[in-house]
Amino acid sequence: MSANNRMVEKSKAAIKNALLDIMYEKDFKQITVNELLKRANISRGTFYAHFSNLEDVRQQLINDLFDHADYLFGDYTASELEKDPYPIMLMAADMMIASRDPAKRLFKFVNVYDLGINLKTWLTKYILSDAELVERWGGTEIATIYARFIAGGVMHAYNMWILDDFDVSAETLAHTLCNILVNGIKAFEVK
Repeated sequence: MSANNRMVEKSKAAIKNALLDIMYEKDFKQITVNELLKRANISRGTFYAHFSNLEDVRQQLINDLFDHADYLFGDYTASELEKDPYPIMLMAADMMIASRDPAKRLFKFVNVYDLGINLKTWLTKYILSDAELVERWGGTEIATIYARFIAGGVMHAYNMWILDDFDVSAETLAHTLCNILVNGIKAFEVK
């Protein structure tokens, strides 16, 4: 990566991080470009070189979140995760711990801006993309119910954990979610 590209990425990151910071403090509709420029310590020209407006920055944060989810799950099928979801569950928990404050901001962003619903929808689609699993669960209609239940539960558990609703280690959270998923998924099998 060239020095120029590193500067561009650094500027974009500063803008996105500043927006996350401000959104943790107040509603998105109350944020101004001037406030963001000051917080990110960048010029107006730099901002508009990368983004057309505040909504564009917010959309990039959403895209980054889904890109990261694709990265985390990219090497696994839902059937593989069904057998042993622990590595991916622990990876997600460790990632949240590594950047606990930014993760808290991100989860506030998820809750306030209905991204939680979008993430649940993404996870539901991911699960339903595994044709073998859908067939074992009794077809698309039934599998959709199972997938929505799983996606909602997993997202809610991580959300409450990162917001300090309950105090357990990442390992305990990952193991417990795995037990629920593996044993619960077995109960979904069509008999």
